[in-house]
Amino acid sequence: MPLIIVTGHPASGKSTIVDRLAQKFSESQKECQIIRDDAYGSFSRKNYEFANKEKDLRSWIRSEVQQNLTKNKVVICDGLNYIKGYRYELFLAAKMSKTTYCVIQVTPSSDTCHWLNEQKPEGERYSREIIDQLLMRYEKPDTKFRWEQPLFEVKIGKAEKALPTEIDDDMSIDLEYPAPRFANIFDDEIVEWICNGTQLTENQSTQTVPLAPTNFLHELDRCTQDVVTVLLNAQRTAVRGQNLTIPGASEGSNQVKFLKLRTLPELNRLRHQFVNMSKKDPMSDKEKIINGFVDFLNCNLR
Repeated sequence: MPLIIVTGHPASGKSTIVDRLAQKFSESQKECQIIRDDAYGSFSRKNYEFANKEKDLRSWIRSEVQQNLTKNKVVICDGLNYIKGYRYELFLAAKMSKTTYCVIQVTPSSDTCHWLNEQKPEGERYSREIIDQLLMRYEKPDTKFRWEQPLFEVKIGKAEKALPTEIDDDMSIDLEYPAPRFANIFDDEIVEWICNGTQLTENQSTQTVPLAPTNFLHELDRCTQDVVTVLLNAQRTAVRGQNLTIPGASEGSNQVKFLKLRTLPELNRLRHQFVNMSKKDPMSDKEKIINGFVDFLNCNLR
């Protein structure tokens, strides 16, 4: 049931790294299920040019991950997974399964991505324009967030050989990072963590409440609106980096860090997202609603 999320730039060698990692798990007598974006029925590299097609692709990947997490195998999600909020959704699926979890980041330079793209068969290549667009959209993992931990960053370059285990002071040495077939993928560390690491546990965001209170939707709408109003008023006199206290939340979960001025439409967009998510997993009282919304805002206000 363990979940490994692979995230990175387009044409960065992610699938090669996943294949090497799957082989390592096989040697450790662990069965792997690899979920790849190109296994989607109507997949095309051009899907990333259209928001609706890309959304359908992400929904399919999320569904496949959730279904396979119920089986006794290691699930590796091999795709761009470049949206921070989407990685959070996959993290929640792992929490509900109470399993181990990690993230592998593969983000070589733009030049290396274009070079690797040229190595692909012609029918599997991205266009240069799509690569450049996806590089601009990419939201880099940040270990400050619990759903990006533990994070293993694989360095990719063009060298057709592995880096030496010991690098001396000889400045003439070739320090180009290795190509995907030769890169250090931290396979021993990843296998050790996935097999023996700390399992995720459910919390308020993933536990299912059998029956929602009859006034739940009213409380949900009112509480989230009150939080938005508090933030709009507090930010008028706040300084950057200050923690804004939210009334009604429990101690330790009652502050939103002020990073920049937020508009009402921006806060309402996040409020609607939280409301829609909460309808699927009702919370039992007002304090839990406010705690959950504060946590959601801290994760998404960057």
